[in-house]
Amino acid sequence: MDASLWFVGVCALALAHVAPSGQAMSRAAMPFGLLRRELACEGYPIELRCPGSDVVMVETANYGRTDDKICDADPFQMENTQCYLPDALKIMSQRCNNRTQCVVVAGVDVFPDPCPGTYKYLEIQYECVPYKVDQKVFVCPGSLLSIQPASSLLEAEHQSGAWCKDPLQAGDRLYVMPWTPYRTEVLYEYASWDDYRQNRVTTTYKLPSRVDGTGFVVYDGAVFYNKERTRNLVKYDLRTRIKSGEAVVVNANYHDTSPYRWGGKSDIDLAVDENGLWVIYSTEANNGRIVVSQVNPYTLRFEGTWATGFDKRGASNAFMACGVLYAVRSVFQDDEGQADGRAGSNMVVYAYDTSRGQELPVQIPFPNPYQYISSIDYNPRDNQLYVWNNYYVLRYPLQFTPPPPTKGLLNTSSWPLSSLMTTVRSYTATVALTPVRPSASHPIGVINRGPFDQRPITAMVPLTPRPPLRVPLAPGGPGQVGGCESRVARGVQWPPTLKGETVERPCPKGSLGIASYQCMSSPVGWNSRGPDLSNCTSPWVSQIAQKIKSGENAANIAGELVNLTRGRIYAGDVSMSVKLIEQLLDILDSQLQALRPANKEPAARNYNKLQKRERTCKNYVQAVVQTVDNLLGLEALESWADMSSVEQSHSASLLLDAVEKGAFLLANNLYEGRFTRLLFSLILQISALALQQYSNNGQVKLVLSLYKNLGSFLTTQNSTLRLGLGLGQGSEVRRRSLVVNSHVISASVHRGSNRVYLTEPVIFTLRHLKLENHFGPNCSFWNASGVSGSGRWSTQGCRLLHTNNTHTTCACNHLSSYAVLMTYQQPAVSNTQHTSILVYVVSWVGISVAVLCLSTCLTTLCCQGAPWHTDHSTIHCNLWANLLVTELLFLVGDLHEYLNRLCVLCSITAGLLHFSLLSVFCWLCLEGVELYLLQREVFEGRNSRRKYFYLCGYSVPGLVVAVSAAIDFRGYGSKTACWLRTDNYFIWSFLGPVAVIITLNLVVLVMTLHKMHSTAALKPDSSRHDNLRAWAVGSLTLLFLQSVTWSSGLMFLLSPSLLLAYLFSSLNTAQGLLITILHCTLARKVSKDYGRCLRLSQCCAPSSSSSPDSVKGAALRSNSRYTSSQSRRSRIRRMWNDTVRRQTESSFIAADVNNTPTLNRAALGNHFLTNQVLQTHTGASPYDTMLAQGYNQPFTSTGTSYYSCQIILLYMCSLLLLSLTVFLFMCTNKTSSSQITMDIISSFGHSLFVIYQLLSGI
Repeated sequence: MDASLWFVGVCALALAHVAPSGQAMSRAAMPFGLLRRELACEGYPIELRCPGSDVVMVETANYGRTDDKICDADPFQMENTQCYLPDALKIMSQRCNNRTQCVVVAGVDVFPDPCPGTYKYLEIQYECVPYKVDQKVFVCPGSLLSIQPASSLLEAEHQSGAWCKDPLQAGDRLYVMPWTPYRTEVLYEYASWDDYRQNRVTTTYKLPSRVDGTGFVVYDGAVFYNKERTRNLVKYDLRTRIKSGEAVVVNANYHDTSPYRWGGKSDIDLAVDENGLWVIYSTEANNGRIVVSQVNPYTLRFEGTWATGFDKRGASNAFMACGVLYAVRSVFQDDEGQADGRAGSNMVVYAYDTSRGQELPVQIPFPNPYQYISSIDYNPRDNQLYVWNNYYVLRYPLQFTPPPPTKGLLNTSSWPLSSLMTTVRSYTATVALTPVRPSASHPIGVINRGPFDQRPITAMVPLTPRPPLRVPLAPGGPGQVGGCESRVARGVQWPPTLKGETVERPCPKGSLGIASYQCMSSPVGWNSRGPDLSNCTSPWVSQIAQKIKSGENAANIAGELVNLTRGRIYAGDVSMSVKLIEQLLDILDSQLQALRPANKEPAARNYNKLQKRERTCKNYVQAVVQTVDNLLGLEALESWADMSSVEQSHSASLLLDAVEKGAFLLANNLYEGRFTRLLFSLILQISALALQQYSNNGQVKLVLSLYKNLGSFLTTQNSTLRLGLGLGQGSEVRRRSLVVNSHVISASVHRGSNRVYLTEPVIFTLRHLKLENHFGPNCSFWNASGVSGSGRWSTQGCRLLHTNNTHTTCACNHLSSYAVLMTYQQPAVSNTQHTSILVYVVSWVGISVAVLCLSTCLTTLCCQGAPWHTDHSTIHCNLWANLLVTELLFLVGDLHEYLNRLCVLCSITAGLLHFSLLSVFCWLCLEGVELYLLQREVFEGRNSRRKYFYLCGYSVPGLVVAVSAAIDFRGYGSKTACWLRTDNYFIWSFLGPVAVIITLNLVVLVMTLHKMHSTAALKPDSSRHDNLRAWAVGSLTLLFLQSVTWSSGLMFLLSPSLLLAYLFSSLNTAQGLLITILHCTLARKVSKDYGRCLRLSQCCAPSSSSSPDSVKGAALRSNSRYTSSQSRRSRIRRMWNDTVRRQTESSFIAADVNNTPTLNRAALGNHFLTNQVLQTHTGASPYDTMLAQGYNQPFTSTGTSYYSCQIILLYMCSLLLLSLTVFLFMCTNKTSSSQITMDIISSFGHSLFVIYQLLSGI
């Protein structure tokens, strides 16, 4: 699990032995239709917010002053109490309607001043209503063609009644209500058709009032029915078992005034179809004819009403399908004189299309074998009629004709034309309407709709885009643009926009909704926060919401939410996921009611119920914790940044509340003393005596949680601070801000309360997230607002005990959510720019020197053909090649700001860097193994071990990288660097293998040195022994230097700073120069080859003092005793080269040359050179010319060590000179950044030139 959320410690402090409670806590939902009131004085913001997916609908608004006791001010500014703005409702409706939250500042920036000189206030009354999704749940199958014979048949105990299914539930649950006059108050639920046939009732619901008629329906988990002897429509929530709403059907006939033909007090009938909930009734104003109204099932608002011309008493029953009313006329048992015409009388005789507001001709036979229809209900999920007919319940399949294509027409579904009020910002809508002939059947308008009631409707409008906007130049002169230019941000193309305007565009590909981007006025430019994608959601959000409405298992839905939030998510997914978690908690509460132990049931069954309750709660809480962990992970932080600050704070506050409530639900269902393991790894001290007052039968249930990355989203506005630790005054305020500089921890023992006061304080210690430029710690708690869901930070009841640079210890006298707030002071811009430039210049200089040195070594090695000559040359070649690749990849990985735009490229770079670094350490280890094997052999083995070296040098890193990628390929690449992630232990896929390789290498090198030391006394004159020891010491030094270099390099890659840049650059340069010095400068053969190349370049130059002719003359004038034959000299030279010189030059490393057989052959050359017989009379021997160029002095380790110390000392002096130069430039603010860069490069080049001159002199 990602470490974004550490949860959830649900622990119990058992103060006495207590039996577990069998009661589960339930939450009462807020009744719909409740008006909320908010008030803000002039100059202060007012916030309107709705829970869940509900949206704001402003009912009344007043900006002015009508009371002299609200918002006290100067008495002269409160005298006018007749101040009001008539357009306040219009302004607030345009700003806040159909939004989940809305913040408006009460002032002249938003409202015109109705009465200058009066101190005003803004008072709002609004309602939270469910958002009507544009995309329908069900698609209309077309026009009704025929009614098929009944497919299901069951005999019931009652002659009249009704039965139906919830169309928004995917299960097979059936709801049955037998009707008995004046005694109908029970609804029965059956799990399936088989249970209904066998009369196995799953649940019985006792309704809060009796029912008139059989016109009930179940829709979205609630039953709707006509209250007895009233024209009231009642909504009863089947999940919470409470009445959640009641509305009056205005002017409706009721209680046997205008029932259907069969009677049964069926004056008010309810129906559902693809468009939602409908009410079918009649009024006196319409002369008893049928009136149809569409009702919002969540608020019970009447969205539209249509009057028809069909007498309600002449219809046996009616139903709705695709927004069309169908009236059925059938034959009853007491009908006389219709024996011969019954077949023709049982049919659908009337249809009325609400979308077009006109009647439709229809004659569809309706099978009626039992001749007493008491109810007909249509289900849009399975397209069947559920009929109760004279003691029989039946299901009739329906056959529809395909709907005609709508080209250029506005499809308003069930909405009356008079209620269409849409506002399109960047488009113009072209609507083609079919003229409707005037008749008695016409829409009679919209009931309970204000002039600014802009609820979203389902409409397909052909949109014509406007011409491209040309941003005009400001009047200040040419070049001053009066708006924002076109750009691409967050995957959306934003057009040119005038300053001060907000442009809206569809969300990025793969998401649904509308995104917005604001063009700021001062300074002119796009909003620095980026586009607002708060309304952009993934398609799975609506699917999960539908499952929640269908009443599926809450724990299973929560498990699906975990998998869906692991991938890419958008800003709207974050806020919607939090709201879905809250809704899941309500469903889980209601589902646990069915698992409540009953007194009449056996003990074993009650025990099984308790076990299932506990298991269900654990699964739910575990899924919620993992979901929250995904929402706070590093991948999701970018989605949080796409939200507005208000939405961030609101979602973060709801997240705290949802996790806490879920944890308490689990705590209330833990039995027999079995508690989850406490995972809270923070120092937090709570006295048991302080919690004793909140114990229940001697037991206290405590919930602890730790949130990472959440504090930055909880707003610090309106926070209270301790005196003396404010933001300062004057210009300091612009450079200082209040930030949350710690993780957020939460502790609570009482559900539903913001704070729990203690007799003894709780003490906790929090670590500071950032150390630089932060000061003034404040021990604060999140004071959440139970009404709006927002909150603010407060220091009330908390005090600071101790603080240092890294941690702060606090004490609070209540339990809540805590964090440490600190003041952040932004450093000077100039210093920041210079530091940033220096960081990258210094690191790049070090890498460039290392690349140059490694390239020189590889070129020298390849030109001499040594990589394929010996094993140790193979090791060096691969080691340097991998080091060179690593340096280049490190340069690429340092450009993570650009590579992060291509996530795949950054991940590939991180994987290659992982492989190359492991290969470097593997080849270093193989060098130690080669040394160990060589010191055990008298002569170098004839059998090459190169194939084993290649196998180990590349298969081990490849295997580690492959296994790491298979476990978690997302671990490669992060926002900070193209390297391994460090927040989920993935970095150990590198640290673990490297630690093992370094340990093995150290053991091998130590064993080699120990073996050499123990055998040194046996071989006092063995120069080969000394050279191997020097090689081992060099390898050990290189291993140490590699480890320190790349440790500092990776630290710099993850957290760039000037200190790490200096350290990495110095070590990297030292590494490159050390390899060059040891393997090029100190290698005699390489030095000789370089010298020969230099001499050849000098000889090729024209010279007046020497020429081939003069050299030839000098040779002829010499003694000809030993030069009489040219062929003899050639044979001697070839003999010398074949015997001595080839063995001398056979090894690339000079240390391998001076073995005993080689020195013996060299002694023969010394004999030729010192033999007096072979000397000429002048004392110059021709063998000196032939033989001396193939002879070198024996290798002496003492001289070499002294020479190496001089080189390293000079190199360290040059690095010191470079560091002092850079430090002086850094301290100087007068020099430009480009001049600093050039001076640094010039100084470093001068240092290298000094080293070269000193080496040449030596």
